[in-house]
Amino acid sequence: MGEVLRSYRTWLHRGIAVVVIALLLALAFAPSVISKIVDTGDVIIVDDEGDGDFTSIKEAVNYSSPGDIIEVYSGTYREEGIRIEKDNITLLGISHELGEGNDSGKPFIKPDGNATVIVVNASHVIVSNFRIEKLSSSFCIHLGSDKPNLNQNNNTISDCIIRNPYGYGIKVYRIGRNINIINNQITNCNTVGIDAFSSHVNIKGNVITDCVHAGISILGAMENISYNTIKRCGTGIRIYGSNNIIYGNEFEACSTGISNENGGSNRIIKNNFKEYWYFKPWFLLSFWDLGTKDRYIGNYWDTWKGVGPKRIPGILILGIPFTYILIPIPWFAFDWHPAKEPYDI
Repeated sequence: MGEVLRSYRTWLHRGIAVVVIALLLALAFAPSVISKIVDTGDVIIVDDEGDGDFTSIKEAVNYSSPGDIIEVYSGTYREEGIRIEKDNITLLGISHELGEGNDSGKPFIKPDGNATVIVVNASHVIVSNFRIEKLSSSFCIHLGSDKPNLNQNNNTISDCIIRNPYGYGIKVYRIGRNINIINNQITNCNTVGIDAFSSHVNIKGNVITDCVHAGISILGAMENISYNTIKRCGTGIRIYGSNNIIYGNEFEACSTGISNENGGSNRIIKNNFKEYWYFKPWFLLSFWDLGTKDRYIGNYWDTWKGVGPKRIPGILILGIPFTYILIPIPWFAFDWHPAKEPYDI
């Protein structure tokens, strides 16, 4: 009986060993989309030449879990429709090559189709340090979707170079708080460089040039637009909202520095306005909205002669009671204490 039991145990141990070896061999030779397994909260590597976990940004984003950092190395990525829909994702461009290739500079996303390049529909998402060139009427980066989502908070787009001769640069559409668009370079957009249809957006330190309609368009409240440089745009900033702060920006060679078309109670403080059209209307104001007109405080104007307040031309709309007749008449706002020298911005 003892000999039988020992033989049974020997056979069992050998069987287990064979099964384990077979499993290891199966895992070793099984096909896989990625080169290594990435745990939640880990770093996922993207390289267009195959030296990372993925060669596709979209595949890396789809694979990722909340908390992951996706590092995209120098190269050219012909992708679009990259949708970040999980919270706590960082999509970070790395400005040098991975491995032995010769790519350098920010990773370049240059799609061939008509879809938006990057869409963010999640909270606590960072997209930083990419070069994006779009050749269609859609957006390079879109925060939000077609429906409002006020629960989407804490998004940051930073240090990107964006060009879109047929459409928009960055779009923010009706999402929550703490949205930061900072230190980007946006150029040659056929419409608007940064279009913020949302409240509580911080637009800071961007350089926006040669955008046909406007450098920045804001339709919201409590937005902070500061320390941006806006040059050669049809209008520097278009305002359609109220209670926004526009502080310390540089406007140069825009036909109109700021155009307020449907807002009020905005504060426009210590900006530089250079090479603008002196007689072009800067605001459209209803008679009933005189109490909520914008305030211009201590700005520098290169057309100011150095005496008295600076007049800002606009149009006041008067309505004839009991009719649909509207009468536009010339009107003025005033910067009562303009700066004598331009600010160092």
